[in-house]
Order: sequence, then structure tokens, then C-alpha cells
Amino acid sequence: MFDYAHLKALSVVVSQGGFDKAAKLLFISQSAVSQRIKQLEDKVGQALVVRASPVYATDMGKRLLRHYAQVQLLESELRSEMDVDDPSLPTIVRIAVNADSLATWFLPALTEVFKRHSWLLELVVDDEAYTHHLLKSGDAVGCVTTSQSPMAGCSSEFLGNMEYICVATADFIEHFFNDLIEQPQSILQAPAVVFSTKDKLHDKFLNFYFDINEGSSREHKIPSSESFLEAIKMGLGYGLVAHLQAKPLLDSGELVEVFPAKRMQVPLYWQHWNIKAKQTTIVYRSLAATARHLLIIQD
Repeated sequence: MFDYAHLKALSVVVSQGGFDKAAKLLFISQSAVSQRIKQLEDKVGQALVVRASPVYATDMGKRLLRHYAQVQLLESELRSEMDVDDPSLPTIVRIAVNADSLATWFLPALTEVFKRHSWLLELVVDDEAYTHHLLKSGDAVGCVTTSQSPMAGCSSEFLGNMEYICVATADFIEHFFNDLIEQPQSILQAPAVVFSTKDKLHDKFLNFYFDINEGSSREHKIPSSESFLEAIKMGLGYGLVAHLQAKPLLDSGELVEVFPAKRMQVPLYWQHWNIKAKQTTIVYRSLAATARHLLIIQD
């Protein structure tokens, strides 16, 4: 049986990146924090943190942090059922989500839920192909991901497809793509806008439709969903934009579809821990209800 004061110390040390900051947050001495971590390490027989700057968890440390986060979630539910909610111990629901979902449909799906239950939402933003790693490490209780197969101890539910449309300004298309039909390789001369080095959607698009190898295109990397879209609107490059963001701009004529009918669909799934906590169930129901209206659901 683990001492949960020790697990809490581990959680705070890792979240704060050091023993001194953790001691101030826990209102105990730094030596007391170190002693709690040492006792926990002695119990499991291996190191739980790497004592660097900042401090970070080992693989075993991450497993214990995940366990502690699950216990916290269940305890907050129990307090709610017993009607003994402590304002000093609010329910925090940590979710990993991709930037495009966050910029479009995700928050509208959850706002009323979190307001109604007085929960606190803590988001970790990453590429949709990587968010499930945050679930595995214990940094999130659920995630929006492209990974269909559930990880061990988790469930996976299909939400819908986010469709990506290749768009640019009319002036950009006239300048770079006038001879595209005659010379398909001219697409390599046009600068693209991509989200980050993790974002491989543009490479997949070029390979699927034009048989162009990964890494061949010229790219601006702008890791902000809003600034990414602004860069395309300002004519800095062309790019793949989520349909929920692209449609109003296409309707107004501010942007033009570069390759009509050449679109990419990215399936999104909700993965969450297999624990009987009402928070993850309610979150999924809210996400699924909004996704049915805003994402693309294929028969």
C-alpha cells in the first residue's frame, strides 16, 4: 500500500520541476520532500525521478503518477456523491487535445459541462498523433487522438473525422499554381504553411495526391492554430486547414480551394482510462454530442 502523501510529493516535484518549489507548495521543508521521494523509491526499489533541472519522472515514476491521478479523480467523485465537496480540493480534469480541435469544436462541447459541475479544466495541447502518449504517461485522464487502438487500461471511442482542405489566397494561387496542370512538380516551388515538425499531414497529402516524398516541400512552421491560419490568409503560403475553419473563409472568398476534391480526412478518437469515474463518462458524452454535429461521420 502506498502512502499517498508520498505520491502527492512525487506529483508536485514533477509538476513543479524541482524539490525547492515543491516544498514551498506543500508547506514543508525541502529535506522532508526529498525524504518522502526517497522512501517511495525504497518501496518500489528504483528511481522515480531524474534529479536534473528540471526534475522529471522516470518510467516507473510516470506509472505511479498515473495511478495517483486516477485515485484523485475517484476521490473527487466520492466527495461529490457524499456532498462533502471541499472548495480547496476542486476536481481537475486534465485532457490532451490537438490544436485544431481546440480552435474549433472542443471548447463549445465542454464549456457547459464544466460550468455546471464546477470542475476545473486543464488542457495539454499536442499534435493529434501524439496526445495518447500524454494519456499513457498519466499527464491526462483522456485525450483526443488519431490512434484507434486503445492503450492498455484504456478505452477508445470514435468521435468523427476532421476534414482538411488545401487553401490559399487567390493571388497566391495565381502566382505559384498557374502551370500546375502542365507541370505538377511546380508545387514544390510554392511555400507551404505547416503547424510544426510533428505535423505530417501536409507530407501525407503531397505523397497521396502527387507522389511527392516526405520532406521535399518548402515549409513555414507556425505552431499556433490561429497564427497558422493568419499566415495563409496573408499569402505567406498555402496549407491544409480544418473544414470548420476553412468553410467560412471559402464562402466569403477570402481563401480559395487550391485543389478541389483533393481533401484529407483525419479520424479522431476519444481515449480515456478504464476507471469508473463519472467525469470521463460525462466528458465523452458531451464531446460525442458535439462531434455528431460538427465533425464528419461516415456511414
